[in-house]
Amino acid sequence: MTNTNKIAAGIVAVLLALMVVVFLVFMLPDWDKKPPEDTPIAAPLPIPEPTPSLQERMSERLQGTTLKTSDTVIRELVAQLSSRPELAAWLVNEDLVRRFVASVDNMSEGASPRQHLEFMAPDGAFQVQERGDRLVVASASYDRYDNAAAVIDSLDTPGTAALYRELKPLIDEAYAEISPRGANFDDRLAEVFDQLLAVPVLSGDVEVEQKVVTYTYADPRLEGMTAAQRQLLRMGPDNVAMTQAKIREIRAALGM
Repeated sequence: MTNTNKIAAGIVAVLLALMVVVFLVFMLPDWDKKPPEDTPIAAPLPIPEPTPSLQERMSERLQGTTLKTSDTVIRELVAQLSSRPELAAWLVNEDLVRRFVASVDNMSEGASPRQHLEFMAPDGAFQVQERGDRLVVASASYDRYDNAAAVIDSLDTPGTAALYRELKPLIDEAYAEISPRGANFDDRLAEVFDQLLAVPVLSGDVEVEQKVVTYTYADPRLEGMTAAQRQLLRMGPDNVAMTQAKIREIRAALGM
C-alpha cells in the first residue's frame, strides 16, 4: 500500500471512530447524570416466576403421585367420602382423573358423559306405560337410578370440596391434555353445575313419543335440553331433586 493510500485509510478509520464517539455521547442517554425530576424512570421488568411443577403443587400426602399412578390413592381417598358400597364398585375403573375431567368437559358442551361413565349405567331398560292413547315414562325407569342418586346424596360435602382442591393439580394436568391453552377447568365445572341445576323437577306423568328404536320427550322444551340435562332428567323427579341439592352444597363449598 502506498503512503497516500495508508494516509487515506487512516483518515477513514479516524472518521469512523469519531462517528461512534458522537453516537455514544449525543445519541444515547447520559448515564452519569441524574435525570430531571419530571422524567419518569421506567420500572425494571419483573422477573417471571417459574411455573411450579406438578409435584411442587401437590399436597404432602400426594407427593410422588402422577396421573399414571393416581388411581390407587384416589380410590382410597374418594372411598372415604361415603360408606355406600356402590361408590367403591365404581372406583375399580382405570384412569379416574381423566374420566372425571373428560366427563365434565363433555357436559360443559352439553354432551352426555355416558361414554366415560358406562360403569354407572343402571340395570334394566328404559320402560314406558300407556295412559289412554299416550305413552309416559314408567316409574320403574326412574327406580333404576335410585342407587346412583343415593350415592351422590351420601357424599360428605366438606370432604368432597377439600379433596377436589387437593386433587386440583392432577385435574389441571389432565385437563391440559384436552383443552385449549389457558382454559380453566373450574370454569367448565361451574358451567356444568349451572346446566344441571337448570333441569326442572317434573311432577306427574311425563309423556314420550316412540321413534324407531328410541323414545323422545313429547314436550319440545324437554327434548330441546342438552344431552347432559336429559341424562339427569331420566333419573326421575325425586332423584333429580336429591342430586341437585348435593350439587348446590358442593358448589357453595367450592365458592362457585
